[in-house]
Amino acid sequence: MLDMQKKCFKKHYERYQDISGSPYNEILEKMLFRINYEKGSYYKIVSSNTPIGGIWVIEKEPKIFRVGIVYVLPEYQGKGIGQKALSMAENMHSDAKGWELDCPEDLTINRHCYEKAGYKLTGEKEKINENLTLVCYKK
Repeated sequence: MLDMQKKCFKKHYERYQDISGSPYNEILEKMLFRINYEKGSYYKIVSSNTPIGGIWVIEKEPKIFRVGIVYVLPEYQGKGIGQKALSMAENMHSDAKGWELDCPEDLTINRHCYEKAGYKLTGEKEKINENLTLVCYKK
């Protein structure tokens, strides 16, 4: 899973140079923390019995969930898989009263995916560095 995550986020790391927060730089212990986190769920995205991505959701507060990370291998992107993974994760937590996530402001393809899945911009932004500003979404 970690190698797959690194492959998915390599071009973003190179573009944004987010040394401390990029999933590309994540170490195994951090991924294991996510997998074992008691208020979170880490799901493997699979196509034809082949792992092609992952999604981690956490219960930020009672019945309010945050998509902490979602990724799909580049060769599987643009096929609606990310949107379907979001929907499946949401269905796994059907008692949720709200969802949130963030995304780089200039990643229009990702933003389109989230918007098609029903997420709405909140107007909140977080500038990480000169190259990266995150926009926030809620559902």
